[in-house]
Amino acid sequence: MRIPLYLMAPVLLAAACSTAPSSLSKEEEAFVSTADSTNLANDITALNSPSRKRVRTADVRCRVSNVFSSLSALEHTVIGVGGMVGESTMHNDVAMTQDLPYSVDSLKRVQLYTPTATLTLRVPAASLDSVVHTLTSMATFIDYRTMKDEDKTLLYLSNSLKNDAPEPAVLKPTAKGTALDVATYQDQRYDEGTNRRIANLAILDDVHYATFSVQLFQPQQADIQVIVNPDKVTRAGFGTRILTALVAGTETLSNVFVFLLSCWPFLIVVVAGWFGYRRMMVRH
Repeated sequence: MRIPLYLMAPVLLAAACSTAPSSLSKEEEAFVSTADSTNLANDITALNSPSRKRVRTADVRCRVSNVFSSLSALEHTVIGVGGMVGESTMHNDVAMTQDLPYSVDSLKRVQLYTPTATLTLRVPAASLDSVVHTLTSMATFIDYRTMKDEDKTLLYLSNSLKNDAPEPAVLKPTAKGTALDVATYQDQRYDEGTNRRIANLAILDDVHYATFSVQLFQPQQADIQVIVNPDKVTRAGFGTRILTALVAGTETLSNVFVFLLSCWPFLIVVVAGWFGYRRMMVRH
């Protein structure tokens, strides 16, 4: 008997999902296997046990004498200890811009600004304290300094134990569940296990490399430059202005004359009213 195609599709899909070969290399598989490792080298009952999954972060905002110099020094320090500069941004916050008279055809432009910089650094956890000390030694004023040490051991173990749990018996299609339902359930279990492994790998990455967020600023600076006065440069010559004024006056006079001409009906009414008023006064 020939099986219809729409009945074979769910079965083939389930078989493909269960027999798909792994595309990971041996090195990648070894790296992924560390996400499910519960064989800790040390006793985790001790708070400072090396086996604990402790994630360190730091956040500092401070004033320095020169933002660019401090920024460059900090970036070189982080790279020197084997870290990474995730983000480095420098910009000027302009507070005021004013143009003042300077000479006949030029202006003095005064601009007040504050140089600022923002960095996101990934630093080896063992070197975080020395990098923070390097920054604070360059600071002339510390706005705030925050250091955190989060213990994610239990979350790591929870994900590992769930992934190490024995696989349930292979489900088979029943009257209420089709082969497609079984395949969907197996895919969901696979996705959940993969997400837990990725979460554990992220924890391990954060354990080895601390995140250091930095904000730098320096005292307000003044940028002074002499610029061309646009009013003086674009102003027409004396002769051109005289000719323009004569033309403008002529146009104004012609406009007034045309306006008066357009009012002739009102003038006739006014004149007629005036004569009528005079005749009435004579009769009386």
